[in-house]
Amino acid sequence: MKYNFKGSYKLAITLLLILLLFVGIVKNLLISKGNDISYYDNEVYRNIKINTITEMINDISENSKKDFDINYDKVAYITIDDGPSKYTDEILDILDRNNVKATFFMINRNMNIYKDEVKRIQQEGHGAGFHSVSHDVETLYKTSKSTLEEFSICRDTFKEITGETSNLIRIPYGSKPYTPEESYKILVENGFLVWDWNLDTEDWKSTTDNIISNVLLNGRNKDDLVLLMHEKKQTVEALEHIIMVLKERGYQILPITEDKEAMNFWNQNL
Repeated sequence: MKYNFKGSYKLAITLLLILLLFVGIVKNLLISKGNDISYYDNEVYRNIKINTITEMINDISENSKKDFDINYDKVAYITIDDGPSKYTDEILDILDRNNVKATFFMINRNMNIYKDEVKRIQQEGHGAGFHSVSHDVETLYKTSKSTLEEFSICRDTFKEITGETSNLIRIPYGSKPYTPEESYKILVENGFLVWDWNLDTEDWKSTTDNIISNVLLNGRNKDDLVLLMHEKKQTVEALEHIIMVLKERGYQILPITEDKEAMNFWNQNL
């Protein structure tokens, strides 16, 4: 009898979503009763939720390993902004444990503070790119020359730290709608490869569970996924689960390299 992996997998995902819905109902009930324990501050309750979700995803993963050879016919790029930070080493440990490479878009000041983490990103084969100096729209786009200068400074800093260079960049808040055409053009003319995203995990404002839910719900029906994430505590907690989900859905998780056509809102290829 042929094992119906797809049916089992869909059932498992459905059960997971039902669980998330149930947790939301419980949360609302607690709030409506004037419970003094905040949902977000109740570590015991959050751990119960996270562990339950973890167990369900692990069950899916173990079943797939035993009964199904996954065919990786799609590509996912995990991109992480705003680092390096105090979370970078933990993120790198998770990626290494799962044999996965991500892409880090780094802020110049943070590269200077966390030089060892920058070196580790480069040495372990992850994609390395830049996320500006100021991370401020008014400063970055004061002139097209100021836009170019910020990313050129980042590139110089990276070379000083690692001895290597990179032309990968992510513009703060995305390349549209804020980036003036003159600024975008001067970046491209000087060899920079601008990357946006097609799945915003909203991890900067979400709980661990909501981050995972965003990937489950919004990461469907795309052969190429570019996930936007940030160096946050809740992102670290969600990362391993996200990797499991992507692999189960047949995605090969790769770092962004310079031989890949830049995927951004200007090119309309996301």
